[in-house]
Amino acid sequence: MLLFSLWSIVNGCSKQETKFDRHQWSATGDIGSFPYREQMVDDLVKHHQLKGLTYTQLLDSLGEPSNYGEPDGTLRYLIVEDFESDIDPVHGKTLDLTLGPDSVVTSYKISKW
Repeated sequence: MLLFSLWSIVNGCSKQETKFDRHQWSATGDIGSFPYREQMVDDLVKHHQLKGLTYTQLLDSLGEPSNYGEPDGTLRYLIVEDFESDIDPVHGKTLDLTLGPDSVVTSYKISKW
C-alpha cells in the first residue's frame, strides 16, 4: 500500500506529455503565454525532425519565433515564462534553434533560465 501511494504521488507530480500539434503550439494565452508548449516540447524534440529544416519549413511547423535578429543565428521559441509579483520574469524555458549560413537548422536545445 505504501509503495502504491508513493508511486501515485510521483506519477501525479510529473508533467503530462502531449503530442505536438502546430495549431496548439501557436495558441496564445494570457499575457503572451503559450499554454500548450510545455506539454508538447518533449514530443516535438523526440519525434519530429528539427535538424535540417529550412527557415521556411520551421515557420510552417512552429510559427514565428519569439525573438528576431540574434547575431548568433539562433531562433528562440518561448515555452514558459514565470513571474512573481512584478512584471519582470524570474525564470523560463525556451526552445533554441541554430541556423547555419544557408538558413537550415543545424542544432537545437531547450534552455532554462
